Amino acid sequence: MVTTGRCRFCGRDESPGQHRAPGPKGPICADCAETGLAVVRDGEARSSAGGTTLLRLSPDAEAACDHCGRWERLTFLGFRRPLVRMRCEELESVICAACLDTAGDVINKASRGQGS
Repeated sequence: MVTTGRCRFCGRDESPGQHRAPGPKGPICADCAETGLAVVRDGEARSSAGGTTLLRLSPDAEAACDHCGRWERLTFLGFRRPLVRMRCEELESVICAACLDTAGDVINKASRGQGS
């Protein structure tokens, strides 16, 4: 499912032909999903296409992902491990790497006409 509305991470309105992945608090655009994956991969802060600051959260931060509601996961042996997450400082939005990846898949499928 792809949705419309302001992106939770850059604040930009949707433009024609631009797909967004839904989230409980609002959608994420393709640009922010792509930039977010780079942020969580290398830890370097970046500016979004809308001019907001996107940065990787420290492992001890307890800010939950806006999409899945988690900030940690349990390993097979029951150990707690923090999820890698990205935050938009200005819009106070948080998303984990797994939800960024899923959002990218949703947007790619919609772009190819394989989902709605």
